[in-house]
Amino acid sequence: MNRLLLTALMALLAAFTLSAEANDSASVVRGGRLYDNWIAETKARAPNHANPAFKTKPLRVATPDTWRCVECHGWDYKGNHGMKGIQGHQKAGPAAIATLLKDANHGYEELLDEHDRMDLANFVSSGQTDMNRLVDQARHVKPAQTSAHKVFATVCAVCHGLEGDRLREIAPLGDSARQRPAEVLHVAVNGHPGGNMPALRTLGEETAVNILAYLQTLRSLDLVASVANGGRLYDDWQVHTGGQRQALAHPAYPPKAYYANSANETWRCKECHGWDYKGGQGQYAKGDHATGIIGIRAMAGTDPAKTMAVLRGTPHHFGAVLRHRDLQDLANFVSYGQVEMDTVIDLKTGLSRGDAAKGKTHYRTMCANCHGQDGYFVAKRHLGKVSRGDPWHSLHNMLNGHPDDTMPALRELDSHVTKDILAHIQTLQERR
Repeated sequence: MNRLLLTALMALLAAFTLSAEANDSASVVRGGRLYDNWIAETKARAPNHANPAFKTKPLRVATPDTWRCVECHGWDYKGNHGMKGIQGHQKAGPAAIATLLKDANHGYEELLDEHDRMDLANFVSSGQTDMNRLVDQARHVKPAQTSAHKVFATVCAVCHGLEGDRLREIAPLGDSARQRPAEVLHVAVNGHPGGNMPALRTLGEETAVNILAYLQTLRSLDLVASVANGGRLYDDWQVHTGGQRQALAHPAYPPKAYYANSANETWRCKECHGWDYKGGQGQYAKGDHATGIIGIRAMAGTDPAKTMAVLRGTPHHFGAVLRHRDLQDLANFVSYGQVEMDTVIDLKTGLSRGDAAKGKTHYRTMCANCHGQDGYFVAKRHLGKVSRGDPWHSLHNMLNGHPDDTMPALRELDSHVTKDILAHIQTLQERR
């Protein structure tokens, strides 16, 4: 066979393959997952630098996310962060789109192979839906009159649970469906990148809309429980999540600060921002814990979504070490869980402003079963000594509980109760 004929046959085979892939719904849904997060879908190593085409400054998005198609072009495919969407490429030739993905602006020639680019191109060409129309349509659906709950209970609940809140890797489905409906629709139709979630595209848009309407009826994240859990993560997320302790110091921790050689300590939120949440402007202004890092008091009341973005981006890098729900809980604590410690603890003396006599009654009925009447049981150190030496630490633990422990969080009790208990604990003396 001469070279010319072989070349022609190869070109014909390539054209046939591209044509077949363009009509392959499996290719389209995989392209949808690549559009969502090609790094997770292909299990590739994320670039260690931000995408040069990403124009948002300052960078409030985790570096790997700047390489996600959705981060630039949006869940509704109309564009994000001031960048152009992909709707103009609907029904365009997949081969032309695949070529476009290799240009300097996208830079996917080395990051994605030809098969990946073709799947992504097929999605762009024939996988987009009119998200605004579908989301609006879902608002008018009465879930009780559809079979969506049966589809969810049989297809989805095995992983997500009947209330859609079983997986800590993602937000509860009810909250997501209400807050980010276009994202939920995209994932429902195409599946989750790098996972085994079934794609519902083949069931049609009506089923996807009905599922979205049903998800919007599921319960929300319990904010009180989330805030308390976030307080425990703030204390020591490595212990609380049972994850592997960090071997390298946090990149934002000052290399000359006292705990620089204790890598796991440098990753604790409290080590930089303090038990009083004021960082270098509070109790950690001097001493072994001084880092000069500002506190988190200014973040109180901030939209938790913005707080999550800060946690995931530079300089925190928590998106690489915490699951979505952990990040959400930590953000909820930063946004809603902080207390003004000065209203409870006298700044000059370090003593609680509460009534120790009243606190004794509360302590003996609520706390002594574990800690003992004298403050010895369970605690590694004597409660009286700890509460006098670092009352801010004690108050934080009283309000939120201990990491990876069954100690109850008392934050929903009347503030006078915790103030009085702290006052009593500070009177406890070690045995001689």
